[in-house]
Amino acid sequence: MVVSASEPSLLEREAELELLLARCGDARAGRGGMVAVEGPAGIGKSALLSAASRAARDVGLGVLAARGGELEAGIAFGVARQLLETPVLSAGGAERRRLLAGPARLGASALGLGVGDSPDDEFAALHGLYWLAANLAERNPLLVLVDDLQWVDRSSLSWLVYLGRRVAELPVLVVVSVREGDAAVRQPLVRSMLGDAAVGHLGLSPLGLQSVSTLVDAGLGERASGEFCSACHRLTGGNPLYLRQLLVTSRAEGISGDEQGVEALGALAPRAIGISVLARLAALGGDAVRLARSLAVLGSGTEVATAAELAEVDTVQAELTADALAAAQIFAPVRPLEFFHPLIGEAVYADIAPGARRLEHRRAASIVDRAGVIDRAAAHLMLTGPSGDPLVVERLVAAASAARQRGAPEIAAGYLRRALEEPPATEERPGLMLRLGRAEWRAGLPGATAHLEAALAGANDARTIAAAAGSLARAFNIADRTHLSVAVLQQAVERVKEIDSWLALALEASCALVGVMDDRTAPAALEAVEGLRTRLGDVAEPPAYLLVVLANVAMRRQHVEEARRLVDRVLARKSYPPPLEACTPLIAALIGLESHDTIARLSDDLLVDARRRSALQETVAIASFSAWAMHLRGELADAEAQARWALERATGINTIHAVALLIEALVDRDALEDAEDQLRRLPDPLASHSILVPSYLLARGRLRAAQGRTDDALRDFIECGARSERLGGAPTLRRWRSQAALAHSALGRPEEAHRLAAEEVELAREFGAPGGLGIALRNQGLVEGGLPGLALLGEAVTVLECSRATVELARTLTEHGAALRRAGRRVEARAQLERGLDLAHHAGAARVAARARSELVAAGAKPRRDAITGRDALTAAELRVARLAGQGMTNREIAQALFITTKTASAHLSRVYRKLGITRRGQLPDALAAGLPASEMPEPESGLAVS
Repeated sequence: MVVSASEPSLLEREAELELLLARCGDARAGRGGMVAVEGPAGIGKSALLSAASRAARDVGLGVLAARGGELEAGIAFGVARQLLETPVLSAGGAERRRLLAGPARLGASALGLGVGDSPDDEFAALHGLYWLAANLAERNPLLVLVDDLQWVDRSSLSWLVYLGRRVAELPVLVVVSVREGDAAVRQPLVRSMLGDAAVGHLGLSPLGLQSVSTLVDAGLGERASGEFCSACHRLTGGNPLYLRQLLVTSRAEGISGDEQGVEALGALAPRAIGISVLARLAALGGDAVRLARSLAVLGSGTEVATAAELAEVDTVQAELTADALAAAQIFAPVRPLEFFHPLIGEAVYADIAPGARRLEHRRAASIVDRAGVIDRAAAHLMLTGPSGDPLVVERLVAAASAARQRGAPEIAAGYLRRALEEPPATEERPGLMLRLGRAEWRAGLPGATAHLEAALAGANDARTIAAAAGSLARAFNIADRTHLSVAVLQQAVERVKEIDSWLALALEASCALVGVMDDRTAPAALEAVEGLRTRLGDVAEPPAYLLVVLANVAMRRQHVEEARRLVDRVLARKSYPPPLEACTPLIAALIGLESHDTIARLSDDLLVDARRRSALQETVAIASFSAWAMHLRGELADAEAQARWALERATGINTIHAVALLIEALVDRDALEDAEDQLRRLPDPLASHSILVPSYLLARGRLRAAQGRTDDALRDFIECGARSERLGGAPTLRRWRSQAALAHSALGRPEEAHRLAAEEVELAREFGAPGGLGIALRNQGLVEGGLPGLALLGEAVTVLECSRATVELARTLTEHGAALRRAGRRVEARAQLERGLDLAHHAGAARVAARARSELVAAGAKPRRDAITGRDALTAAELRVARLAGQGMTNREIAQALFITTKTASAHLSRVYRKLGITRRGQLPDALAAGLPASEMPEPESGLAVS
């Protein structure tokens, strides 16, 4: 489709407009994208975007348009609100419910529309806004236009970056304009967006002589001479705005367009555009100057009445004055008020003296605050000077609270820093420091810990001390500086114990909970827990953290029944599910207790809650625990999918856990090269003292053993054991002994092998959990060999039959069968090996299956081959999507739950249908369940109690 660019402002822009329209056509076909229109100020970027808007509407696209501004840069999601607020507010009841379905409601809350839960963090807001845009585009493809990207607020910029990386799978074209040479273009988010290889770049060139001549004739209202047009082209460099301003000034000063005017034109040109505008503005009189300055302070998009109030001009007179300013091409001929071009507004603003600017912004803040626009009032207050005004502090704190609740912690931090400069009353300072530190920590800004430390040092009341200590400890803990977390919490306990005994107990419990998760602080923390246990009966409603740490430590000390009772108390509380910080050691306790069904239900409940809030890192942590439980139950494909998904999105210390779980799954699935690749993805974490590191060492040791690198494997197992012992001997890490025993045995060191294997069996018998005991017995049997080993392997099979450890049962059946074959009992061997192969095959344990198949051949059998279709042929990602679809989720809901795009979910599901040989969603549950052994069939729901 050819679109005419006959408007004077769009001369020589036909090709650019055609390209944008072609990209609009791609968006209509579901192939979205992003284009950056670049060029110096005044080159015609805004005019091109306006023309694209009109053309897109003509071909049926919905258009959302917004413009960045220097004042708006300090307003949380200001540009996102310009784009999305009107479509949401104008939608009827049913349509609004559709738009705000799922995570999109968090996006609406980020815009300040108050429609539901507030986003927990910036990611939740970005994810919600993405889905809000996706829902808008679902029924009508969109063109999203953002002018002056360099002035877009940081929160909206983050969203545009997030959207840009996913827009290819949406029917959405995003077009942004960027002013070349502006310092703001160098900020990291803008560079990130423009540097993305998927973003198209459209640079605008200066106008040629012929186009300049056309504009000169139109601007002067008469035919100009060739010399005059050439002079205009030379003096303005073909920049349309500079040319227009030069012509306006020429007409105002009576310069003609003939040869005689060329000399006068040369005298005019050296005057900067700002000087020219200010001269024309002064000629329009005092009301015009005051109204223009008012708009420069208040920003584009201001209503006439508001600008008139700040300018102290009668509203009727202001309407007429605005028309006069538009005729002089200082204002645009629109309502609400805007400057003809941002450069003109910048010139007017720069002409206001610095002191006067501050005073005007203070008055502007008061005016917009009365209208209830709290964030815009705060943006004005950011441009004022300190005066010790309590009302300024109050408004900035309120704006910071609103920004934080909307998922814009960096902007909240800016408001709080300015509030501290005001300054606040002395007694308010610690509370503000606490708010600032929390906002900075959420935004990942430097200085967060310093401000939290200052809040803690300055606080006097117990609750502020506890809150500051908790926030500071959490920051240290996430940064893997657990010893500092413990020190902070210990100091807080000393400060509050005489003021609030319950709060002191809660802090002690938190301190112990943090302490037992680090091998440097665990020994002292374990001793402290003994003291806490004696005080449990003194508290009617003990803190959840206290119950959890007592349960975790009871499990480590082999006090199984006590651990079960404490876990049951936690799960029975009204505040179920417990907070994530408590769930980490709680799930570790449940895994040690082998309460697999309880883990599954607790993980599901936590995931539902985290997904509802789009809390990504919480979802990652919970998904890792869920993968752990799946692996133990023998659901290896699910475990791999869950762990791989978590690792792809994990940050910080969460990566250690996710990679360990993925390696464990990949080793059992015989994907050793993939497992090695995953190891290379993150730096060696051995400098950390976290409880997660032994799990990593155990996983890496198993991989090294599978690769035949027995010496390396043994080193990892021994280091895992040393760390595990410092942590109090968690049952989930106990198997380092038998793994090390197998390595010693392979290296010809039988005495050490026998000692370690026997130790693990003794500990496992005392603890009593069948899964751990079965593993210990199997490995002791392999170390012993001969008839004693055969007996131990038989006992291991019997014990594991009572557990849910499907893969371990398959492995043990296979080793028992192999031992029977070596003993000449081939018929019995084949029966065990066939059972082991069947379980391993259905669990996805390819390594165990290969061993069983090899032994069956040696025993004279002809084992089955691997499936290339059906459930067993699904990849980890396909199985994960299929599970959710089988639970009744739509493709969109699956995408929202897994933080992927709808198109990706649809593609996975198409492959699932093909591999399963089905055509309908309703067939998924039966197809996925087909062929599962009884041990993998879902069990009926039961209560969350462990005992």
